[in-house]
Formats: sequence, C-alpha cells, structure tokens
Amino acid sequence: MKKISKVSLIVSLVMCMFLLTACAKETKTLTVGIMPDLDSIPFIVAKQQGFLGENVKLEIYKSPVDRDSAFYSGNLDGSISDVLAACLAQEGEFPVYITSKTNGRYGIVAGKDTGITSAKMLEGKEIGLSLNTVIEYVTDMMVKEDGGDITLVSKNSVPKIPSRLELLQNNQIPAVAMPEPFITAAGNDGNIIVNTSDQLGVNPGVMLFTKDAVEQKSDELKEFYKAYDKAVEYIKTTDPAEFMPGVIEELGLPETALSVELPAYETTTLPDEAEVEKAMTWLLDKDMLKSEYSYSDLVKEIK
Repeated sequence: MKKISKVSLIVSLVMCMFLLTACAKETKTLTVGIMPDLDSIPFIVAKQQGFLGENVKLEIYKSPVDRDSAFYSGNLDGSISDVLAACLAQEGEFPVYITSKTNGRYGIVAGKDTGITSAKMLEGKEIGLSLNTVIEYVTDMMVKEDGGDITLVSKNSVPKIPSRLELLQNNQIPAVAMPEPFITAAGNDGNIIVNTSDQLGVNPGVMLFTKDAVEQKSDELKEFYKAYDKAVEYIKTTDPAEFMPGVIEELGLPETALSVELPAYETTTLPDEAEVEKAMTWLLDKDMLKSEYSYSDLVKEIK
C-alpha cells in the first residue's frame, strides 16, 4: 500500500512539474492590424507560407481610421502605421513604440483628362486622401518639393482607399493620394501618376506595438520578426506569380497588383532618425504636436 502511495506521489509530482513547465512556456496571442497595401505583403506571405505562429492574428482594415480606432481602443497589440501616428500617440499619452520600418509606396494620381502632371498643379483643385496620416504627409511633401503652396490645395477626406480609386475612375474627383497597388491600378486605367514617395525619397511607414506588448510579449515579438524576415527572404527569391494571387485574394487587392513592382523589402530594420525628425517637424508645423520627442522616446529595438 505504501509502495503504491509513493508511486502515486511521484507520478503526481511529475505531472505537476509538467503542467507548470507547460504554463510557463504558454505562447501569448499577438493581434496585428494591417492594410491593403505593399507594406502588408510580407505579413500575408509569412502567414500563407506557415512562417507565422498560430498565436499571431492578422486583422485587415480598409481604412486607417478603422485601424487606428481598433489599435487605440486596445483591440490590437500592433499595427502597420507611420511615424506620425507614433508621435500623435505619445502626445495623447497612449504609450507605443516604433519597432521597425516597413516598405511601401505612396503617391498622387490625377484623372486621365485633368491635365495635371505635377503636384504644383493641384493648387486650386481637390484631392481625395486620408487626413492626418502618412498619405497627407507625403502629399504635402510632394507639393512643397514641386514649389507649390499646399494651402491652396483643397483636401477632401476619403478614409477608405478603394473609395478614392472609385472616385477617380468615375471622374468624380480630379486627383487622389493612395498607396500601392492602387497607384498602379489607376495608372493602368490611363490615369496620370504624378509622383510617388520613392521618387521623393521619403519612407515614413513603420510597425507600431503598444508598450504593454513590447514589455509583456517580447518572446512573441521576436518570433514575429523572425517570421517577417523569413517572408522577406522568400519574396526576394521567389517569382511573385507564385505568391501574389494568394496575397491579392486575402488582402482584397485589385488584380492589377500582379503587375506592381514590389519594393526592395528589408529584413527587420529601424527607421532613420532623420525620417522621424522630418515627420515630427511636419506635425509641429501643423500644431498637431505640443512637444518634440526624442528618437529613443519613439523607437524600440526588439532583441
């Protein structure tokens, strides 16, 4: 009897140790918001190729307003976003960190019959965009670079990206600012691609994660970025025809995305300090920020 009790006790102890170890290694869920643009492609590739763990949940938003609403209400751990959003979050005392930059392309497209061929020619005309976002920032930079006065441009808030493309294609607005692959979709229909962010030399797209996620889910974030880096390497060595149809279907992209030249995606990299300062200056000039933040206030390397 005593012998059986000892055996039972040992078995019970082993079981307890096993359960405690299992609990200690329990993987936490990461919920990440993405958009139907080029920046998001590596995340979808990582998911479809099985690089992402089952604990990572990707939520797709067609409007930056809806994405930000989900992020700031606590429904997301992280989000594809931009430097401006990171600064505004700090201003609003919502602690987030930029954990890497993303690779995308933004641009201005004018209607085929408008005759608009430069950003300066937008003076006195209407453009559809999303306000207080990277799209407005890039638009302002393009008009300024072209010697134009941005105060003379009429900005029409159209948060949903597909809606902007539709307005342009139906000749209901002379110009819009959009990310790829919607730029190429519009260009393929005969519309005029006025300028793009890579031509301008700006890249303010970043990944944001909440301070809580950075501090409490560091192991999950390391695995997340390992998966991202694998996806980037896969994209570099694989014909887009093999993965883009699945990406197009999942992100809800136009079929013309098959003909888009993909960016030179980089493995996990932090944004340049000069890029962060440039975006912050734009916000300060628009009185959207009361304080200036240091690079270390905004950026955190996951390691």
